[in-house]
Amino acid sequence: MKKYLLLLTLMSNVCFASSVAEKYADHVLEMYTESLERAIQLDKDLKNFVQSPSQFTQDIAKESWINARESYGQTEAFRFYSGPIDSDEGPEGLLNAWPLDEYYIDYVVGAPNAGIINNVADFPIISKDLLIELNENDGEKNISTGYHAIEFLLWGQDMFAAGPGQRSFEDFIVGKTLNADRRGEYLLVVSELLLKDLRWLVESWEKGNSENYRAQFLALPSEKALQNIFKGIVFLSGDELSGERMYVAYDTRGQEDEHSCFSDMTHKDIEWNFQGVVNVLNATSLLSLPEINQSELSANITKRSNEILELIKTIPVPFDQAILDEDGRAVILKTIEEMEYLASDLSAASKRLNATVEY
Repeated sequence: MKKYLLLLTLMSNVCFASSVAEKYADHVLEMYTESLERAIQLDKDLKNFVQSPSQFTQDIAKESWINARESYGQTEAFRFYSGPIDSDEGPEGLLNAWPLDEYYIDYVVGAPNAGIINNVADFPIISKDLLIELNENDGEKNISTGYHAIEFLLWGQDMFAAGPGQRSFEDFIVGKTLNADRRGEYLLVVSELLLKDLRWLVESWEKGNSENYRAQFLALPSEKALQNIFKGIVFLSGDELSGERMYVAYDTRGQEDEHSCFSDMTHKDIEWNFQGVVNVLNATSLLSLPEINQSELSANITKRSNEILELIKTIPVPFDQAILDEDGRAVILKTIEEMEYLASDLSAASKRLNATVEY
């Protein structure tokens, strides 16, 4: 009888885990689909801006970029386990690589002829293949594609303490500024690449395809699927976000080390990235698995996650000034520490579920 009850319990736990994996796959698909939809709108607004450059069309394109970043930022929780985004053929480096050396793409203060855009002799035609080839070529800061390339082309260098970059829309008026036509071409080619890569991610997680990544993910042993889910949220919270995206800038006090330095939207990047962690917990019912349901650990994870979201909202804006101000630095450091504590709690939860992710 005891063996029978144990078998029923084990089967029940496997069913719960399978349900979590299915919910996770649905959530990933939903967020990548939303990211694609917003990128499609961004592409339309960029085309309108390039066709009719004005302060109005530029501002619309900027708002569209911010809107697109909100969705994509929350997908960062789906990384760090060699899923489609981070696989050998994955597009992460083409989508969201940073920090970006402005000099690699376009003119900067003191170098009016810098960048791919102004190098007509070596790069007479700006194409998708060219920008893919040049991305991170001879240096990890040699970023030629992705959200941050679009950001730089819309905002320009951030040379102001109190606000973002102030690139004039006249940079895109043919005859008004050197290589304005090529600047517009470059912007639209990067946008085309963005759409291409996001479509590939959506296809990787779509239902009804027995050969895509979603099918492979759902066929994994339940412990392995759970481990992958935990890897995404443990390493985003405890390493990538708290470390690379926050502590590095905190430590160096360097404007160039913040994530979205041209638009001064780094504070929202942080919020959206961490919201992605919370989304995974909520969308999958991960904390409701029998081994941790209603435990002190589960309660601590929920409580700390909510507290971190509130902490993030108190970080002074813009982030590149908060890293210089003692009060701002105190809030940033507190947020970093809480994210690291959360990563430890999440690691502990993974161990209870036989899906161990060390942290």
